[in-house]
Amino acid sequence: MNSTINIVTVDYTSENDKWHKAFKNYLAYALNEKHNITIYWQTIEEVLSNTRSEDIPTFILGVYSAQNIQNPEWQEQVAQLNNWGKEYNNAHFYKILREIVKVDAIPENSETAKQIAFYAHNTKSGELISEEVLLSSKINQFLFKTFELARDIALQVKQISSSTQISDSPDRTTITQQTVFLSQVSPQSSPLREKLKQELISQGFRVIPSVNYSIHPPTEIRSVIYNDLKQSDLVIHLFGEEIDHRQDGVNNTIEAIQNEVSAKYSKEQQEDDENVRKRVIWITNSKLDNEQYKRYINNLKIEENLHIGGDIYRCTIEELKDIILSKLKHHNTINNDDDAIDLSQEFIEGQVYLMPDVNTTSDMHLFKTLLEEHGFSTVYLNNPKTQQEAKEQNEAFLFQSEGVVIIHNEHNIRWVRAKVNDIFRIKSKGRKKDFRFKIILSRTIDQLPQEPIYRDIQLVHPEAKTNLDFLGAKILEKTE
Repeated sequence: MNSTINIVTVDYTSENDKWHKAFKNYLAYALNEKHNITIYWQTIEEVLSNTRSEDIPTFILGVYSAQNIQNPEWQEQVAQLNNWGKEYNNAHFYKILREIVKVDAIPENSETAKQIAFYAHNTKSGELISEEVLLSSKINQFLFKTFELARDIALQVKQISSSTQISDSPDRTTITQQTVFLSQVSPQSSPLREKLKQELISQGFRVIPSVNYSIHPPTEIRSVIYNDLKQSDLVIHLFGEEIDHRQDGVNNTIEAIQNEVSAKYSKEQQEDDENVRKRVIWITNSKLDNEQYKRYINNLKIEENLHIGGDIYRCTIEELKDIILSKLKHHNTINNDDDAIDLSQEFIEGQVYLMPDVNTTSDMHLFKTLLEEHGFSTVYLNNPKTQQEAKEQNEAFLFQSEGVVIIHNEHNIRWVRAKVNDIFRIKSKGRKKDFRFKIILSRTIDQLPQEPIYRDIQLVHPEAKTNLDFLGAKILEKTE
């Protein structure tokens, strides 16, 4: 079903500004292609003069940069739109951070607005990636942020639509999206957090904080963390191999500060006889070299005031994912027969199931285009909101598809192996036909393991044009 929304951006830059153009173009593409949502781009004047019909949701995207924040006209208009949105049930205000700026109190009474950072750091050095590089060689990171925003907007649209449809039905439950507080970490551990974050988002969970906390001033950061914890259904703390060496003392690291605030919040809940938020405290099972950090971890395990309300785990990150998802499995969904996946249709001729890794948007669309040029249709997980929904979609597409393509990027071979196992197991669940082709599209794997499970799988590099031509002409050629 197609939906329509209004979007207004508050950004004092030229229409030819590269970032501004990329942001609008990719957002429109993501909403239209992934979520079947049509955008009407509105001017600020058009929105403020709107008669406030409840029929079309309006999304206000304030673009935050040092240049904008210093502009009095931008300040006035973003304040006007924020106030306008508070009186309009179907208006949603977002803070889009083009660069690292302090935005909580701009404008007034906007502290609860969602923030999405469109800047990124180098996962190895922790240094900020320049805007020029982010829009060129690191475009996948920019695209991921865009698709994250599109997914959130689409969820808001679906919730508005669902609440309208079920308002007269007391037996139906509204859609709720569970929120996970995934603690921020030092730059040394940021790749670990990013992979876990993307896994949770792909399963339909909202992950906060979405922007980096500023470590100073310490009183203010504690207040921001406390407010984020109050929104969360599950709290996850990550303690990796190293601490942030930029801070003076282990107790002043971002990991320690978040745990301190979280422990105090859990204690408050216990004292008030409230349901204590679930806390997962993950500690790496690797050897710790820093003596001060080692003492902190020992104290964390021993002293109840540091781990109150929490379960401590020392395990691999893959095992941690299973633990987290099991704690989140009781997720509320709408019992809508129209949305149920029909597994009775065992096979759809010409359908290809794409199984993308994180940060593979451009490679997925490259191969999607190639397949469609050869007469195939493509399917992939359609923004599942729960683990169960993702499982059902995955199984349905494996039952029905003629071919399957795993699109790999940065996970290790175990992620690929899990997807191959899904393909292998589907026959034991009743699929009768063999797949016409099974392909792994990867930029980082040079050779598949010499194991029987990989025997009839083809490995292709996205930029290997001759291989892609060969696949298009030979392997993917449809029979008449």
